[in-house]
Amino acid sequence: MLKNDFFTIAGKENGEGLVTYHVVLNPDHNIFKGHFPGNPISPGVCNIGMIKACAEEEVGCGLFIENLKQCKFSHLITPNENKELDIVLKLETTEQVVKIAATIVKGDTKFMDLKAEALKEQKA
Repeated sequence: MLKNDFFTIAGKENGEGLVTYHVVLNPDHNIFKGHFPGNPISPGVCNIGMIKACAEEEVGCGLFIENLKQCKFSHLITPNENKELDIVLKLETTEQVVKIAATIVKGDTKFMDLKAEALKEQKA
């Protein structure tokens, strides 16, 4: 679980088919001590995890990313320089599947684009 440990959600805004989550990275997290010492960078898998956690928050259930259609990293996310980020989501939801189109940005800088399909967690 990355939410409330690696990052926190500071707020969200809805508008025109999009939802924007304002997130704050924890620059003291152990991940940054190993990736990389003296020059911390957010691992790509953690960036994907932040997007997934925000999408789960929005749809109200756990998700399993079944199909990663596009994942493009444009800039490195460094917690000392880019502690506050926006995760912009466009979600299309059916009974079983959530289509995710997401971007991680800060101002005019785009860090990542992602398109994926996720299965909703089934309750037992």
